[in-house]
Amino acid sequence: MKRGVALVLACLGLLLLAGAPLWPQLALFDGGQRLDSALAARADAGGMATPDWQPVALPHTWPARLGAAQYRYRLHLELAQAPREPLYLFLPLLSQSAVVALNGAELADTGNRTLPTGIISGVTALVRLPADRLVPGRNTLELQVAAAGVIRGHLAAPLVGSAEVLAPHYRLNLFLLEHLRLMVLAGQLLLVVALLVLWRQRSAEPLFGWLLLMQVLSLPLYVGLRADLPGVQQALPYVLMASSASAFILPIIALLVSGLPVPRALQACVPLVPALGLALALLTPLAARQVMLGLNVPAALLAIWAAVLIAARGALRGAQEARLLLVPMLLFALALLHDVALVAGWVDGAILLGAYCRMVLLIAIAAILMRRLGLSLMRLDGANARLRQTLAQREAQLALLHAEERREAAERVRSQERQRLTVDLHDGVSGQLASILALAERAGVPAIERSAREALDDLRAVIHSLDIGDRELAVALAGLRERSARQLKRLGVQLDWAMAQLPEISGVTPTHALNVLRIVQEALTNAVRHGPATRIAVRGQAHGAAQAAIVVENDGAAPAAAAPAMPGGGAGLENMRRRAQTLGATVCLQALPGGGARLVLLLPLQLPGDEPTPRG
Repeated sequence: MKRGVALVLACLGLLLLAGAPLWPQLALFDGGQRLDSALAARADAGGMATPDWQPVALPHTWPARLGAAQYRYRLHLELAQAPREPLYLFLPLLSQSAVVALNGAELADTGNRTLPTGIISGVTALVRLPADRLVPGRNTLELQVAAAGVIRGHLAAPLVGSAEVLAPHYRLNLFLLEHLRLMVLAGQLLLVVALLVLWRQRSAEPLFGWLLLMQVLSLPLYVGLRADLPGVQQALPYVLMASSASAFILPIIALLVSGLPVPRALQACVPLVPALGLALALLTPLAARQVMLGLNVPAALLAIWAAVLIAARGALRGAQEARLLLVPMLLFALALLHDVALVAGWVDGAILLGAYCRMVLLIAIAAILMRRLGLSLMRLDGANARLRQTLAQREAQLALLHAEERREAAERVRSQERQRLTVDLHDGVSGQLASILALAERAGVPAIERSAREALDDLRAVIHSLDIGDRELAVALAGLRERSARQLKRLGVQLDWAMAQLPEISGVTPTHALNVLRIVQEALTNAVRHGPATRIAVRGQAHGAAQAAIVVENDGAAPAAAAPAMPGGGAGLENMRRRAQTLGATVCLQALPGGGARLVLLLPLQLPGDEPTPRG
């Protein structure tokens, strides 16, 4: 709804702007006199009037011929008394200059103004009537009006009054009929510069190239701004024929903004039709004006109306740029029909509307360029946003990869250090303990032999735990079983080991594995030392959905109910609990009903971060 209202308002604004030359006709004149009638006679080349003066009503239009055409007008101004202040003669519209005389004395020549007149179009003038030249009764005003010779001569009804009454009307007409045309030229020159920059930067975009060519080819039309220069009037038909090439670019632009292909035949018409007209005018007896009106003008009108139909088709298909171009192009086509009728003498008047509707067309072209620039900026912003998002994702991935690489590097360093420690412990301390054990056996010292064997087993557990990785707790327990089975067999203790039902536990580190092994090894040692047990059973199993249990049972003596530590061992059970705490686990020691003890280690399926192994 809002877009529809905005479109209607925009169309009304364009219509108002295109009808700018008609504004003065809507103005009310209050005060002074309107001179609606005069005597008129055609003037010869020297400016002398023919003797056949005829009464005419104003405004008055007469046919023009190639070259200058002049008419002389005699108007009567009736005054009741001589004015104390000067009056002013306001000529709202004439084609194209006038010499004004009052009571036989020449007052002004509007063609001597420094501001160049419009291209074969009407101008306005304000002439001071001195008070000392005005007399009571009838005063005679004589006007010698010269037409450019391309369109029909014209004189609107003059107005006589004070400066306060006439000056606002004169300033409005001066702005609309002369200054505004120069503004259109300035706007077109600015658009040419902008299009040249765009085309240089985006030469692959055909729309910019065709728009630039159209604006450049239409610039020679403004040669009429200096119609006072010698030869300009005679050259105007040839200039119009050459500039008609710009009309054949309009359908190409309409096709491009509508998203339709441009036929090669249409592109060929751009140079061929103007060239054909110039050839006929230069190489045949036909006059340039006749060729222009008979060939170039109809062909240009046909091309412009074809552009209107193409833009309408594109607008119906939903092309936004075609919708922007449709109304201005339609106004321009209608204005050119009016101008052709004016040049041909089919309608009266002195204002060519094409220049004003060209301004509307320039505004539409500028709007299309701004729209494309806005869309390009939006796409650029979107691409930048996507690039920033992609860059952030890549940076996050690189950060993860870097962290993973650092973790792997640290893991490699730890692995290498574990390997070195393993070799050192195996070749150094382990070998020394083995030597002590052999010496104790030969010397027959059981206590030293037993202590050396326990220290060697404990050292092997440490060495074995250094090679344990994640999810390899079962491997560590298997190594403990192998070492413990040999020792218990020498002591006559039966070992039943079953770990097939133990769930997989993740987050296992060498420290975790060593803590689990020490807890289980402590339970086996206590069962033999304090039982004394003859049978030990170790099994792994699931405990609920989030825990695993390692159960160690023996048939030895039941533990004391309130003992905080294993009997005779000082702080064995307390050490187990501290180790279990680092694993996020719990340890429970129970007495069996038929005698014996059970130790249950409950482990989470995901072990916490690595913690240092507690002492003891």
